[in-house]
Amino acid sequence: MKLVAQLEDLLYQSQQAPKKEELRLSAWRILVHESEAVSLGIKDNSPGSVYTPPSYRQGESGEVFLVWADGTCSQALVQLPFQNEREFWSNELEQWRQASYEDPDAAHIPTPEALPLVAVEDRAIQQIIAGQDEVLFDQVKHWLTEKPSNSKMQGSIQAAWGYRHVRTSTGLAVTYQQSQFVTWFSFDSLVGGGFAKRRLIRPEEREDLWTQTVNHYEEMKKEAPSVGPQTQVILSPSMTEEMLGQFILPNFSGDRVLEGQGAFSKESFLEQKLVFHPHVSLIIDPLQPLELGSYLVTPEGVPAQRTMLVREGLLQTPYLRVKEAIRWGAKPTALPQGMGGLYLKHQYEVRWEEALQEVEDGVLVLSVLGLHTQEAVSGSYSLSAPHSLRILKGKIVGRTDVKLTGNFLADLAASTTRMAHSNLNDHPYLILKTGVQTL
Repeated sequence: MKLVAQLEDLLYQSQQAPKKEELRLSAWRILVHESEAVSLGIKDNSPGSVYTPPSYRQGESGEVFLVWADGTCSQALVQLPFQNEREFWSNELEQWRQASYEDPDAAHIPTPEALPLVAVEDRAIQQIIAGQDEVLFDQVKHWLTEKPSNSKMQGSIQAAWGYRHVRTSTGLAVTYQQSQFVTWFSFDSLVGGGFAKRRLIRPEEREDLWTQTVNHYEEMKKEAPSVGPQTQVILSPSMTEEMLGQFILPNFSGDRVLEGQGAFSKESFLEQKLVFHPHVSLIIDPLQPLELGSYLVTPEGVPAQRTMLVREGLLQTPYLRVKEAIRWGAKPTALPQGMGGLYLKHQYEVRWEEALQEVEDGVLVLSVLGLHTQEAVSGSYSLSAPHSLRILKGKIVGRTDVKLTGNFLADLAASTTRMAHSNLNDHPYLILKTGVQTL
């Protein structure tokens, strides 16, 4: 807690400076992360090479947001100093002042509110950090022993543990522990599997993920019939996540909506316009236990809460940080953590195993090329999807290469779109009727 203590001391002193002092603060907030992480990996079937050596890292870093006595603001990233603390922080404070800017809507620090109870730490991960790391090496050994013959494997495992500190001049002082476990692997860069949560992967999850990925890899070796005009497109959960990240998350940013740069206007939200099918809802939920997108409080000091962005097809609210909430005239909302914490739901979801059996003519898309080049506001896409898996009469029968054309916003509004869930994924399989042709 050395960094947060130094920052608190510095900013409290600056807040108490004489009124005519140029470096006097009127308000501030601090976010500091303390973390320890261990990781190891595989590159081209080689564990612990110069590219993926076992490693241990620890550090403290943070960010400050300052409101000066004249109402201007500054923000900066910070780390522990390596020299004389007093001289270092004095210089930092002067540099922050020189970089100040006017933003009246941002110059607001929320008053503290009650925090929810959210599980964001797994003690088993703390034990790994403390030295009981056999589980990581056992996992790599299992990968190399059980991988498909003649395949070239890549993989990585990381376990992290630490503290999150949030302090504000309005009286919020929160410190809590949090953990993270992320693992992924792939064969020949064709298919892969991954897991990312605030807890260790369970043995049955690890086995199911491995089996599914190996099966997909084996099916990739078979050539399958071309797609036709009646072929359904099924986006894998990882593809659904990527499509949401490209076309949906940006358009629900409060900043974009207020600036008129998104697919939906402020009036559309106030009118609760129907934009998705009535069976479809979109939620930010940081209250789910041990999920990567879960937290107790935002960096701005706003307690975690469940926020409906779309309820049964109807727009509800964009996600709003403090500044945007003031401009909007509402309270701040939950915030996504990257794509973590964002959930797409369908009123009539079924299990993936059940949905697969009902697909007479389909193609399972595991990855695409060039998604980041697609225009987010329109929602339109034209994407190559090599290495997709053909489905006939409820079974995966081999590999095919396809091109997809359509509009993701229209996909979520279509009555023909269905969703299926899997215990391995937070995002659903998305079953679409969209443009598809063989490459």
